[in-house]
Amino acid sequence: MILFLDFDGVLHPARPVAPDELLFCRLPLLEAWLRERPGVDVVISSSWREAHPLDELVSYFADDLKGRVLGATPIITSDDWAQYDGGPPPLRFRREIEIRRWQHQSAAPWRPWAALDDQPWLFAPFCESLVACDGDTGLTTRNLKDVDAVLERQQAR
Repeated sequence: MILFLDFDGVLHPARPVAPDELLFCRLPLLEAWLRERPGVDVVISSSWREAHPLDELVSYFADDLKGRVLGATPIITSDDWAQYDGGPPPLRFRREIEIRRWQHQSAAPWRPWAALDDQPWLFAPFCESLVACDGDTGLTTRNLKDVDAVLERQQAR
């Protein structure tokens, strides 16, 4: 199983009161959940991957979980859309498209997956794999129960 993970609005509030005060304050909750689910790996889908190297992003995780971070989703640029009559179309559902591209390039594209994100407009409407977090709060135990439900539904198929 794969968990596609956003950072801002999930691992910490999207608009913290003080910039560094709450950074990654929800990560311990996620790490505890991951430790109870050894079959779940993580792929970073956060926009942080556009400005930070993967090894830095992995370094935020506890040592025992770093090996379960498989990588990051590809970054889709306007050049990727050059096939569309010379101009890029609007990048609707961009995050979901990046996730799907990562899946298709992976060794096991059929693995059940869920995404934790606070920007549902980056996914197609009614995306069954998305668990939307409140960006002002970040990750909650309710969100993690919803991820469990998504993964259970997909495994049952």
